[in-house]
Amino acid sequence: MKLFCPLLLSPLLVTAVDFIRPESSSERVTIPFPEQPHFYDTEGHCPHLDADLLDWHDPTTWPSKSVPGAGSYNDEITLPEDSRILISQSMPDVVHGKIYIPESSQLVIGESSSEGGIEIHAHGFQVAGGLIAGSEGCQIHTKIRIVLHGSRPDDIMSNPQEPDYKGIAVTGELSLHGKRYFHTWTRLSATSNSGDTSLFLQHNVNWESGQEILLVTTAIKDSREWHQNEVLTIDYVQSNPQEQGGFGTKVNLVMPVEYTHLANSAYQAEVGVLTRSIVIEGFEGDSEPIDPDNLLCVLKNNKKNYGVPGVPCTEKELTGFGAHVIIMHTGVGQVEGVELHRVGQTNVMGRYPMHFHLLGDCPQCYFKASSVHRSYYRCATIHGTNHATVSENVFYDAIGNCLYMEDGIEMFNTISYNLGAHVHMIGPAPATGAAQYIDVVSQSDKLLVPSDVAAVVFYITNVHNNVIGNAASGGWAGFGFPVLYDCLGPSKGCGFRPSNVLPLTIDGNTAHSTGWWWYHTGGFYLSGSLYYDTDGTTLLYNAGRDFEYGKRDICVEDQCLTGNCGRACPTHLQRPLSISNSKTFLIPGVGANSWIGNVEWHGFESHDNGLAIEALSRGFWVDNMVVNCRTGDKIAFPPGGKATKMKGNGFNWYATGQLHIITNSHFRRCGYRGGGNTAVFDHYDEGSGRGCGDDPETGCRDDSTTFGFPVHNDIDTPEVMQGTKAITFENCGRRFYLRDRRFKYEDHYPSTMSARGSNWIDADGSASGLDEPVFMGSGKKDAGLWWQIDDSVVYDEQGPLWFIKKNDGPERGLAHMKLSFDPAMHDQAGKTICTGPGVPDNPCPYLGKIRHMGYKYQEDEGLPITANPDVAGLVGGYSWLLTFNEGSPIELLIREIEVYPDTPMVLSIPYPPSVPVTITAHSKHCKNSRKYKCTEVFHEVDSIDAVRHSDGNTYHRDGKNGLLTIRVVMFSSKFTGTPSWIKPDFNTPGKKGVGLAIDSFQRAGITIPQKNANAWISIVADCTPSTNNTAYCSDEPDNAINPDVCPEGYSQTSYDTCCIDQTQCVDASDSSIARKQ
Repeated sequence: MKLFCPLLLSPLLVTAVDFIRPESSSERVTIPFPEQPHFYDTEGHCPHLDADLLDWHDPTTWPSKSVPGAGSYNDEITLPEDSRILISQSMPDVVHGKIYIPESSQLVIGESSSEGGIEIHAHGFQVAGGLIAGSEGCQIHTKIRIVLHGSRPDDIMSNPQEPDYKGIAVTGELSLHGKRYFHTWTRLSATSNSGDTSLFLQHNVNWESGQEILLVTTAIKDSREWHQNEVLTIDYVQSNPQEQGGFGTKVNLVMPVEYTHLANSAYQAEVGVLTRSIVIEGFEGDSEPIDPDNLLCVLKNNKKNYGVPGVPCTEKELTGFGAHVIIMHTGVGQVEGVELHRVGQTNVMGRYPMHFHLLGDCPQCYFKASSVHRSYYRCATIHGTNHATVSENVFYDAIGNCLYMEDGIEMFNTISYNLGAHVHMIGPAPATGAAQYIDVVSQSDKLLVPSDVAAVVFYITNVHNNVIGNAASGGWAGFGFPVLYDCLGPSKGCGFRPSNVLPLTIDGNTAHSTGWWWYHTGGFYLSGSLYYDTDGTTLLYNAGRDFEYGKRDICVEDQCLTGNCGRACPTHLQRPLSISNSKTFLIPGVGANSWIGNVEWHGFESHDNGLAIEALSRGFWVDNMVVNCRTGDKIAFPPGGKATKMKGNGFNWYATGQLHIITNSHFRRCGYRGGGNTAVFDHYDEGSGRGCGDDPETGCRDDSTTFGFPVHNDIDTPEVMQGTKAITFENCGRRFYLRDRRFKYEDHYPSTMSARGSNWIDADGSASGLDEPVFMGSGKKDAGLWWQIDDSVVYDEQGPLWFIKKNDGPERGLAHMKLSFDPAMHDQAGKTICTGPGVPDNPCPYLGKIRHMGYKYQEDEGLPITANPDVAGLVGGYSWLLTFNEGSPIELLIREIEVYPDTPMVLSIPYPPSVPVTITAHSKHCKNSRKYKCTEVFHEVDSIDAVRHSDGNTYHRDGKNGLLTIRVVMFSSKFTGTPSWIKPDFNTPGKKGVGLAIDSFQRAGITIPQKNANAWISIVADCTPSTNNTAYCSDEPDNAINPDVCPEGYSQTSYDTCCIDQTQCVDASDSSIARKQ
């Protein structure tokens, strides 16, 4: 049958609009733009016009009475003390040695009207005084070119050179101010097609004829061996062209565009200017690597990514040796309007294009409005420096992590409005692995920093920085936020965990054409762990999910400061990593991934990605998201690649240990539309344009779904974990897919436990289409009637899922518990049993079953209780009835309880009538005192109804059949009473008023209970152990017990309702009062 039609809120397709304005360049998020600099048209102090300057070219300036000539690095040119010397003429034919500027002196470079400006060649600069060109109010408009010489020594790794070797090493002042171009980069306002000779831009720019510009790719891949970035030359520029509606800029080109670069209403290609008036570059004859990548390598074992075999060749391009700039010790660097070209020295520590090195607080330091291209090692590095600014730069074609925070100690810096593209990994093959895991990589001479094996454009090791308005293309990921448990390098032992600091602002960043090498990485990657091996000196990097070193635990109080680095942050002190206004597109893997907890995304867009966003973590909230799985524009792949090799997924819930909430989110053209060899997915939308199909340029894989449940085994089992609100769909194909990894073998094997227990809080019914609060539960056949509770539930056969209406009963809710009763069997789970899926497969053996109580369910096989006995299901009914195949367990533990305080979770278990039982609640993190109790022994009451309405410290025992009934509630791990027992709610204060007694995850009106493994209930039977299995009593219970839950004359219609002829009903909350239905 057809289900519920979605509400269309947006246009059917993202179409190529004639011209995109900045304010209409995004659908939901707000991407910020830099403000026009206040000194844009002003004139201020020009150092090269000062009257006290001495002339470099005048022999009398020098003590030797001769102008310095050519020399090697060891031939030092020292400026006279207390002097300010001006270079005003070009010296293109003289390669000076090392130029030393004493602390009391300055070298000032002026302007020259001669063609080519001023060119200076040297082997290095040591700046203890000042190296000056222009000022903030007097920018240099004519060309200054500083060319640095020096070959890469063979022993560079074991015998590092001085910082001024082929570099500008500054312990004094570096003040370089080239002409300010604004904007330094913008985006296309219209698609640029192959053969076009002009570009239309969203902003006004003051770019000039003859400048080189970067037109960034909008292909799916941006890698060394295949990409579609283009460096073009400007012919002339037209501001506010009438053909564009009188806004922005038209840039006319010397040569036509080679590839198509998209600009649609969802995303637009970036365009940045590379040319600057001041240039620092490495000499062409000794900078380029001598081990170039031949661009012909392929993946091993005939592997292909999305149908494409190509890969960068391993351990190539390792010998690049360009110029570098380092500001160190007490130095100050103010650099703007500068072009850094052929810079960086591969795998040489500290030799980066622009490097703020161990400066401490340096609010006056900045690197902005500049460019870095053809870099052999990084782009800009902030190392042990705080309050610096790196802004409005264009980075292109760089090896290793590009914008690089080195030690993790760096804070209060501003990384804003930078564009980075075409970033390359170092060393072995790009990091990839199976499932969630990647082999750990070790530091070596060929990989000095092991995280470069997964190099990203923006590498943020400490979130206590402002990261605003940046754009990334290429790299292993766009933005990387690795986890550091300690600071690194000279900052090692800093006394805090960089991964646990509070964030500043992370807003308005975009990423695309990345995430090619592993399907779990993409635009934003909040994982990867960098740490020292046991020797304390060798760095290791785990690019995958790391359970030992990979947790981010943002905390108001750093636990290291109290000597408890290994202790988790108390819940009441935890804070989220909040990221706002982010956009990702053209990523074959995932737009954003987090293996860590407590991450919130406020405003997120995903377009033409394989998967919008994923999180295997607790405390994850996405609000105001649009997921546009396919825009309809053709996706440019390398030869052999197809869009049908790439998923078109919206969001995947995970199987266990999560807390996820998604609100105010819209899904468009997600999920396979069906046909061919699969079912037709038209349950919610019959339109021919729904979802994505089989077109190789715009389609998707045939297992694509809007929402997916990767329910893949018998170990990773669900709790109460996820909820949604205000979800809308537009032209989607398959909406839900409970993807059991055992699905291929259903004729021979049971479904997985994680499949049978899957559930979802649809808080307003917008996801299911019922438009009232709904619980979704598994539609797997071997879950029996566990979720199919009555005739009013709605079935989505292609999920398969059941939709249960919350308001059809007064106390309906979800709950979870983890049982322990047969330790010998539990210990084998995941080892010799409960393995797979796969062939061979060894599913979890059934040790019992649980079902809803009452005659309606007496023939139901129930939900299997296995050797990994997790239970999630509907509560608020009469009771759960739990039975065990081998009898009554001597000790039954109920752990990891999740239940709403106002929703009764009633549990009944048969025991032999003659066997006494003791029920006790335990709080592990507790010490008995006059104010607090650590255990509570339950007391007996005279009816199940009394148990149901109790505070959870009672039990009922049927004197005839021995049936035990308790109410399971959440309670604190720090006390059971104060001193009397209390049933806390989600607002009850914790011990001594600290935090809360029980935890929950609450966002946007959705509340999810949060389990606590350190508060549990024990049920201990005083019986003789069975000779067959000593975990059970020798006396057998009556497992055929099936109490009638209905009053006389009533028939059970649901797990919580009994009725007479469907007209007069009573519910489980009060069986003595009839009500009209």
